[in-house]
Amino acid sequence: MIEPMNPSETILTQFLGDSDLILCLKDDNKVVLQQNEHCLKLCGDCTGQACKMGCMELYDNDNSKQWPNWGSRTYKNQELHDDKFDVTIISSSAYILTIMQTMGQKYEQALNYYQTFKLGKRELEVIELAITGSSNMEIAEHLSISVSTLRTHLKNIYAKVKDAGGSMEFLPVERLQQAAG
Repeated sequence: MIEPMNPSETILTQFLGDSDLILCLKDDNKVVLQQNEHCLKLCGDCTGQACKMGCMELYDNDNSKQWPNWGSRTYKNQELHDDKFDVTIISSSAYILTIMQTMGQKYEQALNYYQTFKLGKRELEVIELAITGSSNMEIAEHLSISVSTLRTHLKNIYAKVKDAGGSMEFLPVERLQQAAG
């Protein structure tokens, strides 16, 4: 149930204040204008300083941007500040808004879920990488196995979870479609 709001508060401001989102607003020169409490904890107080680290490194090194200083981009599963984050950057001609979500805890929650299905050690290694959105090629390379062997592991995982009455939640949509097929 949604609590009554202060008249000066909107649902958006309540959401932004109560969520675990990490928010930072910068001007077009990447000078930090505002940070929410979570951003302050993660990056320290950077107000008035040009930001060149973390999310701005992703932004600056992205050569796929159609328009250099306009649009939105999402960088999934990025290692920043000793944790994994999904990072969304929305930019206009005047501002850059960074929205980050901590993924490490979510990945741990997902891995704990899959551990309840008595998966083998290698199957747990596979599902741990699949949860993060790694491609089959990336997983195979990381585990030094063939893509064919990886597919066998994935089929076994899907079968074990399904046979135990579980679902393939916590996987990226593309994987869920593969599991259903």
